[in-house]
Amino acid sequence: MNRPLCLLALGLLGVIGAAPAHAQTTALIGATVIDGTGATTPRGVVLVEGDRLTCVGTADECHVPSGANEIDLTGRFITPGLVDAHVHFSQTGWVDGRPDGLLAPEIYPYIETSEYNRDHPERWHQSYLCSGITAVFDVGGHPWTTGLSSSSEDDANAAHVRAAGPLITHATRTALMANEDLYTFLPMDTRAEVSESVRQLAAMGSGAVKVWYLRPPADRREELDARLMQVGEEARSAGLDLIVHATSLREAKMALRAGAKLLVHSVEDQPVDGEFLELLQRNDAVYAPTLVVGGFWTRARGSIAINQPPEIDDPNGCVDPGTRAKLRQTAELQALVPEAGRSPERFYAGLERVGRARSVMADNIRRVHEAGVTIATATDAGNPLTLHGPSIYTEMEAMQAAGLEASDIVIMSTRNGAIAMNRLDDFGTLEAGKLADLIVLAENPNDDVRAFRSLTHVMRAGLLREQKELAFRQ
Repeated sequence: MNRPLCLLALGLLGVIGAAPAHAQTTALIGATVIDGTGATTPRGVVLVEGDRLTCVGTADECHVPSGANEIDLTGRFITPGLVDAHVHFSQTGWVDGRPDGLLAPEIYPYIETSEYNRDHPERWHQSYLCSGITAVFDVGGHPWTTGLSSSSEDDANAAHVRAAGPLITHATRTALMANEDLYTFLPMDTRAEVSESVRQLAAMGSGAVKVWYLRPPADRREELDARLMQVGEEARSAGLDLIVHATSLREAKMALRAGAKLLVHSVEDQPVDGEFLELLQRNDAVYAPTLVVGGFWTRARGSIAINQPPEIDDPNGCVDPGTRAKLRQTAELQALVPEAGRSPERFYAGLERVGRARSVMADNIRRVHEAGVTIATATDAGNPLTLHGPSIYTEMEAMQAAGLEASDIVIMSTRNGAIAMNRLDDFGTLEAGKLADLIVLAENPNDDVRAFRSLTHVMRAGLLREQKELAFRQ
């Protein structure tokens, strides 16, 4: 490491809110420390008091005090906790949370599903911590999600949350509007609607203004572009970042011209160009590609169409039993699919379309990375088969398959996620004074990001637990 990360002044310890002097120090010793900045310390030492890191460095830099609780992690690897920069607490990981994809009210009454999600966010928190994710950005959901930031912040059993609340859009899906308390969208068809929508988001404590900007109809393009620009102006006036869902190059450029600080999906319709990269750089914006969600959506539809319950990739037991049970209900759902939609050929054609888009997205993530733009790992968790928690492994591995180096993906999944959440002062790297949110792995993620599957321990707010303690009983 370039410099010691110890805090030597007791006054500074007080400023950053360190634990009281009588708190016992926990010392993690012997592991290779990968700190999220690109630096690596073999046989490192991490000192923790209360919920804060007090020293990260070599044994010479970080003296272990007498009476410390020493934990020998020789042969292991420590990284910051993972950050998923795109999740949805008000979606479930199956079609019951997205009735706009398959409406099945007799099997999955949407209001009941939505109320249960609101009343039991701890399911997803456990799934996240179980998978090594200690912070998430909820980039669109029901109004109640905006309260997760405060309710989870000091809870060692919950991930940190930043939440945008309902989406502003011209493309409302009525199936996702349960009632006046549980709704997903706000309108942007007129100047007055834009002003009122941003006002509502500010009033409910949203952490950002999110626009769902699907490709506008040709006859409304100029009008809706103007409304998008207005959203950006109103968001800045309210002191809120603009974040935008725009998967086509033209709309992504419009989002950046409107001042977007975060693009929450890949550009997937064509290769990005120099103008797009310049706009990203000018805005100092974060690019948060979601490479695998389209394939998961297609697998979910296909499993229902052919009545074949999907296998899930959950190496550490982080998917809750209720979700697992719903994934087995394909026979009941198949009856709702028209006969023409049950053809295996249609399923295969869908996979081909996803493959073509994935190829474009892979090329674009390489171009964006080569341009020096900040990329944050993001899954779109909550969509069908993009399961809360373990889907981050598939996403990181897709980024690696696209040609990114494993060591760069580690930074994208820790430091850069914290940047997307505007929380880099608090977490995302392992530095003295920051929150003690970290994970322990049996294998080296700088060599291969599949090492994140070898998770052995999770520390959130200074509380260290074995991974198996966080797994659901199956």
